[in-house]
Amino acid sequence: MFSRYNKNPTSQLGSQGRFPTSPVSTNPSLLTHRQAIMRTALEARQAEISVVPVLPDGRKRPAVRWRVYQRRLATPREIARWFGNEERGLALITGAISGGLEALDFDSRAIYQAWNERMRQWGYEALADRLIRGYLEATPHGIHLLYRCCPAEKNQKLASVPVDGPQRVRTLIETRGEGGLVVVAPSGGGVHPSGKPYVLLAGGISSLPTLVAWERQLLFAVARSFDQTTPSLVLNVEQRHTRTALVQGERPGDRYNRRASWEEVLEPHGWKRLSTRGGESYWQRPDKQGSGVSATTNYQGSDLLYVFSTSTVFEAGRAYSKFAAYAILEHGGDFRAAAHALAAREGPRDDTPDALR
Repeated sequence: MFSRYNKNPTSQLGSQGRFPTSPVSTNPSLLTHRQAIMRTALEARQAEISVVPVLPDGRKRPAVRWRVYQRRLATPREIARWFGNEERGLALITGAISGGLEALDFDSRAIYQAWNERMRQWGYEALADRLIRGYLEATPHGIHLLYRCCPAEKNQKLASVPVDGPQRVRTLIETRGEGGLVVVAPSGGGVHPSGKPYVLLAGGISSLPTLVAWERQLLFAVARSFDQTTPSLVLNVEQRHTRTALVQGERPGDRYNRRASWEEVLEPHGWKRLSTRGGESYWQRPDKQGSGVSATTNYQGSDLLYVFSTSTVFEAGRAYSKFAAYAILEHGGDFRAAAHALAAREGPRDDTPDALR
């Protein structure tokens, strides 16, 4: 689904989140690769980021028992010993030990560019640009964005796609947070199975941005909008609240999902439809200033509401059916009351159980 995006990491993307034409990491004519690794490791240590060496065996394995360094920072002497005499890659330990360091890891250039484009389409260009200027690097196959946030959370898979075979799903976007680590530039090709290096494209350790909680949630919500496994997960939202309303035959909520339009569900509560493209509609939450998008409906033909704003009655990063949205907006999340109200509005039906008459 991302074939239309340019997969070349050296293409001109400029200030719109596009890749610069050349890396901004240390000039190899001035420093050897070993010296560049040492310099970056010391710069990270000075920024109170925990670092560990990585073996150049193509397996991205730390060369030390790295969990020790989840509790303390390496000393300058340890760093000199690790990187001074041998070719090693460099990894940063994410999470609280590194001041809330977190990495947004894109599996490919294509999914990164799709995410970047969607951030801009939905009105979050300034946030995307701040991240990109702060720390953007090319991995052998994908992209890393590094930033700090508080509190740090555990590693999370944000978007996946079903695939054939025993693996069943392939991760498109994930994080490295508390309990994780991330290999970074200027690690050479020896650390990765592909033999390709990590290359810093913009920013660096000294310019890592710090995000507040709502900015981080927004990034995650936009990333989750690319998840193609959502339909099997989204049902949990409604099923969790409607378990007590299960009845024989078609439920009032099922009929409401089939008959109602999203305009009927959302517009009475101040939501504004901004535009529709390819069957997917873009919505702005009530009282929002400007032109930013707060949610979408019918992504990939799902007929679901996907909310990524943290300033609504909905939970960011979740998808909702029309009935689930109706229950939350009209009945404060009481799904049983919502089902009774719909049944009463419809009037008695031959297939309506006595409990709902």
